[in-house]
Amino acid sequence: MTKKNKNIKLKSAQEKRLNVFLLFLFLSFVISLLVKLSNTYTQTLNFELSPTELKSNELIISEVPKSINVTISGRGFELLKYYIKKPIIEVDFSQLRKNNTHYIWSERGQLEKIINHFDSKIVVKSINPDTVIFPFDSQFIKKVPIKILVNPTFTVGFDLIDEFQSFPDSVTIIGPESMLKSIGSVSTKQIELSEVNSTIDLSAELNISQDLSQLKFSHQSVSVVGKVDKFTEGLVNVPVTVVNVPEDLNINFFPKEISVIFYSSLEAYNSIDETDFTVECDFNLLTADNNYLNPVLIKQPLNVKTAQLKITQLEFIITSKYE
Repeated sequence: MTKKNKNIKLKSAQEKRLNVFLLFLFLSFVISLLVKLSNTYTQTLNFELSPTELKSNELIISEVPKSINVTISGRGFELLKYYIKKPIIEVDFSQLRKNNTHYIWSERGQLEKIINHFDSKIVVKSINPDTVIFPFDSQFIKKVPIKILVNPTFTVGFDLIDEFQSFPDSVTIIGPESMLKSIGSVSTKQIELSEVNSTIDLSAELNISQDLSQLKFSHQSVSVVGKVDKFTEGLVNVPVTVVNVPEDLNINFFPKEISVIFYSSLEAYNSIDETDFTVECDFNLLTADNNYLNPVLIKQPLNVKTAQLKITQLEFIITSKYE
């Protein structure tokens, strides 16, 4: 027999001995596990109390799930499933006592149901605490506007034609009345934009804090649109009117017209003239310390983004009509 054949047979024998050893080790582990699972153990497990049969217009407002510690005794086989799957006990809320603000779960009233939750071979030793309080509130629906938080900076010569709009412009919220009372609006998350020179059309997430996690929102995000166009400055001369002049007085003032500088889109620029603006001075605002009429821009067209007066004081002379 060659040396090579001897080495092959030796290696085969070693592999057989290793396989036998591993099989023996595995069988020993299985037998040991079966023996341990056959033993009786006493364990305290935390069971979450899961609400069922709650009225449709009511909502449990506890931020943390309610639970009880149940001490049970049984064989390892019978207890094993409570370690594999999260222990939950369903609670029929239609069977609980309640007042105006709380449902009350008690061991005395629920003991039989707790015992029936387990296999007949498992013994319930104790339950702690013996009373659990579930605060609840009536569930309401409220519709609130969306506040858009978009902060753009524009390329020189560009600007928004009008305010941002969101689609939808409001959000419906469902939840406890006590929480909804304090909510007047919901804002988007802050969005910063730079070098904008075209119409803005984007999706914005609503800024819903963890404190509002119990509420249900009809939308988690909205579309935000803002029309952008080229802008330019213009100037018009607008006649000044003085109001509230007493009937027995004449007032002469200078100048009779004031230049108004306005800022508008190129699209709207050619349609704007002096008749779209109104400038007034109020005679009643004159005092001993005020020797000037102060003009105020009373009216400007909607398609003008900003407008300001080039002069803010007018000289005047008052005379009597009967002199």
